Amino acid sequence: MYNNLSREQLEEALQEVEKQLEETEKERQEWENKAKKIKADHENYKKKQDERKEKWQRRAEEKLAEDLIQIMDNLERAILSADNNNSKIVKGVKMVADQLYEELQKRGLERIDAEGEEFDPNLHKAVETREHEQHKKVLEQKRKGYMFDQKVLREAEVVVSQRKKEEK
Repeated sequence: MYNNLSREQLEEALQEVEKQLEETEKERQEWENKAKKIKADHENYKKKQDERKEKWQRRAEEKLAEDLIQIMDNLERAILSADNNNSKIVKGVKMVADQLYEELQKRGLERIDAEGEEFDPNLHKAVETREHEQHKKVLEQKRKGYMFDQKVLREAEVVVSQRKKEEK
């Protein structure tokens, strides 16, 4: 094909081929950049989807824990109302309540220990006050409070101390 061309024609053909090669290389580079961008976009999308999935899963676990707290309350009421705390039935109910709490604790649930602590309106709900020499201390816990992953699900209902009124 190029055998019958003069030197000038060969140089022009070579320049044309080099020009086409440059354009093809540019085009290849553009497609490669587009592919990298699409890949990065896809990875970001997957990451966001995984984060959303994890968030929804944690929310579902939180909701389940919230619902199961009511069941734990009922089990504890049953234990407290039993006439004979040493009966096999009461021991069985205690085992079930403990097992339920342990499973929930593994997934992020924790009790709010209130008695003897400084009153914290973020963790405690004052349902009663009593005069006491210490001010704003939790004297008694009426109902247990719970947190799930550092979020308060239910405040502990507590009796809070207030200063004794001075007599005149």
